[in-house]
Amino acid sequence: MVAKSVRALEAAEDGVVAAFELVLTPALFAFFGYLLDKWLGTGPILLASLGGVVAVYEIWKLWYTYTQKMKSYEDLLPDAKGKGSNGD
Repeated sequence: MVAKSVRALEAAEDGVVAAFELVLTPALFAFFGYLLDKWLGTGPILLASLGGVVAVYEIWKLWYTYTQKMKSYEDLLPDAKGKGSNGD
């Protein structure tokens, strides 16, 4: 019972961390872009490019870690013939 609770808390923590990374990291880089744009006297070029590139990276990272985790879970499932991953 305790192990299930701990596992559930770890999964919830992973989700919260991913949500914060998905929102705050691009926002932080966009803010740095804004400061650079203000300092250089340019339009919002750096704001959009830094924020956009980091947002795309965060989405890719979230997708990649999710697919790797799902592959590891799938490896633990028995195949269609009823055999486990160890060939029982």
